Amino acid sequence: IGYKTQYAEFVVADDNQQPIVRNFTLPTDQTVLQELVVQGERPVLKAENGKLIYHLPSLLRSKSVTNAYDALKEIPGVMEQDERLTLIGTSGMTVLLNGKKTSMTVDQLTSMLKSIPLSRVEDVEIMYSAPPQYNIRGAAINVVLKQQDDDAENVWQGEVAGEFRNRYYPGGEGRASVVYLGKRTMVDALYSYLNGRSLNKEILTAAHTLNGTVYDINQESGGVNKYQLHNARLALQHTFANKDKADISYTGMFDDARNDRTASTNLAGTITDIKTDRSAQSATHNIKADYSAHFGLNIGADYTLYNNKSDYFVENTGQTSSALAEKLAYQSTQQIHRTVLYANQSHTLNNSWSVNYGVNYSGAHTQNRSDVQENDASFEDASFDTQQREHIWNFFAGFSKSFSEKLSVQASLAAEYYNATETSKGKTNELWNDVAWFPTLNASYNASANHIFQLAVSSDKTYPSYWDLTPRTYYVSSYGVIFGNPYLRPSRDYGIGLTYIYKQKYIVRPFLNYIPNYSAQLPFQSPDKLQQKIMEQNYTYRQNMGVMGVVPFTMGKSISSRFIANLMYWHEKDDEFFDISFDRKAFVAIFQMNHDITLSAKPDVRMNVSGYVSTPGAIQGIYDLGASGNLSSALTWTFDKARARLILKADDIFDTRTPRASINYKGQKSMLKAYRYTRTFSLSFVYRFGGYKEKERKEVDTSRFGTN
Repeated sequence: IGYKTQYAEFVVADDNQQPIVRNFTLPTDQTVLQELVVQGERPVLKAENGKLIYHLPSLLRSKSVTNAYDALKEIPGVMEQDERLTLIGTSGMTVLLNGKKTSMTVDQLTSMLKSIPLSRVEDVEIMYSAPPQYNIRGAAINVVLKQQDDDAENVWQGEVAGEFRNRYYPGGEGRASVVYLGKRTMVDALYSYLNGRSLNKEILTAAHTLNGTVYDINQESGGVNKYQLHNARLALQHTFANKDKADISYTGMFDDARNDRTASTNLAGTITDIKTDRSAQSATHNIKADYSAHFGLNIGADYTLYNNKSDYFVENTGQTSSALAEKLAYQSTQQIHRTVLYANQSHTLNNSWSVNYGVNYSGAHTQNRSDVQENDASFEDASFDTQQREHIWNFFAGFSKSFSEKLSVQASLAAEYYNATETSKGKTNELWNDVAWFPTLNASYNASANHIFQLAVSSDKTYPSYWDLTPRTYYVSSYGVIFGNPYLRPSRDYGIGLTYIYKQKYIVRPFLNYIPNYSAQLPFQSPDKLQQKIMEQNYTYRQNMGVMGVVPFTMGKSISSRFIANLMYWHEKDDEFFDISFDRKAFVAIFQMNHDITLSAKPDVRMNVSGYVSTPGAIQGIYDLGASGNLSSALTWTFDKARARLILKADDIFDTRTPRASINYKGQKSMLKAYRYTRTFSLSFVYRFGGYKEKERKEVDTSRFGTN
């Protein structure tokens, strides 16, 4: 409702000295006005204490995402490569849950993140240099889970979900999660089950030089992986009247996998057909207790028991003679007992100073055994029985200081003593015995709300897996053999990066990483026989530098988009790669695009289209990697007062995620075309009940376990 405009004429005499007063009555105008709508954009990113904090409910409002793992892939700078999460601009990173380090292998952590519903995730914090009180070093992604409000009523909440997927073969996944949220006590239970199959195929062509003669090698191999995985968790948290908090949790993981493969190899006219069969079962039990006191003390203990049993059978069904035995049978086991203890203390001082210090210890006893038979007789050269004992002590001290509202600094220094021995056939050898120093620095300068700078200096160390250190010999075909490497050394990682954030959404980040003793699994054509050796090897160093840029934008009112560019220069050097050396450099670019499209508000139907392209030219040791990419799309219907979601998704539509790998370096020559058949179509249903909220979960670190 408004008022009509009125006009009146005034005639004022030249000699008038009195004010003129006239009353006006404006008639009402009953024109219906449009609804007043104030449109704005809430920042999904904020910078705080050396962290980039993404608020997921805002970031993923229009996303077809159902779990924590898929949510992390939506964070700018996070990519999935070979079904593993990577953080662009770093050489590696650790995933934390509510600030706690996990105790899982990469595969186990991936499975657990996929079982955590998206509705239970609040924020994701990116730390390019994690402070030592997190009991880790280097870059980290902290998944912050929703907590119960202090004044909330006692309530049961939960979520159930199911997914049917087809990745060449059909498969499926289901999960159920229930939480009791009391005034001071929380009980959390989760169970998930995964069942699936996958197909893979490789075509290898090689020119193998032996005694001055070049032999042509052609090999086709492939097979089907079948797997089942059960995850179960039960956790209890209690908050005392003085705000102290105690947690205890149990995690159980049980998987059963089977892999059937065939390989047909033509070694310069000699044809050999190999059939392999591998079955493996593993069980992980973890108990963790944590106590956080209101005066800044945090103590905890973590115990993990891991058991793995695998059988590997190789049958030579060659059409012509072959040097490979007719039958090889492997029976392998691994048992790991690992204990972690930690105690950290922080103090808040005057004038915006705080100090923190602490110690953590990790001890592991690992038994690796493999009994091998060749043509039903003991094969001593490939059999082994080793015991590894490891002790790692880490001491740290640091401080943080806010010098003004614009400038804050965090710095720390950690000393780590690490010792490991291996006992085999009654003889004990020292694997390593050394001390390393690890400085970290985070500096934040907020010039204004629109201009934020963050400097991060990090240092870290990565240990080899326990199984990689064994003297194993695995025949995967009549040409390819995988060897263990008892001489592997831990790698170190030093990184520096400067992040500039404009208007709390545009990001530019130059970075540099230097990694002495970096390791990777590489092939090498033997100069003594027609055999390709595959082994995890330490480089002299790996170095990469580059710049990442993130540009979000909108197209109209219904499309929200994000463009990410990452330009990198790689330098890899190894002075002792078998009987040759390499010193290689490369330039590679990765471009990502993401579009969120609102098709309808009522009903709530949204679409997502995303993808990335990696240019050819990347390197891994003596490998040259081709181009790769991924195009995905999803359609989400949300209904029943936002309690239910139905999601139709297509991932890697053109099946281009896996690059080709070729070698043409100092007499080594081969081409590997790997087909992973990662094109996936899925249909998911998610239903929440009881106003579902997340409860803190602490995971299990088994990153170095397994016999693969």
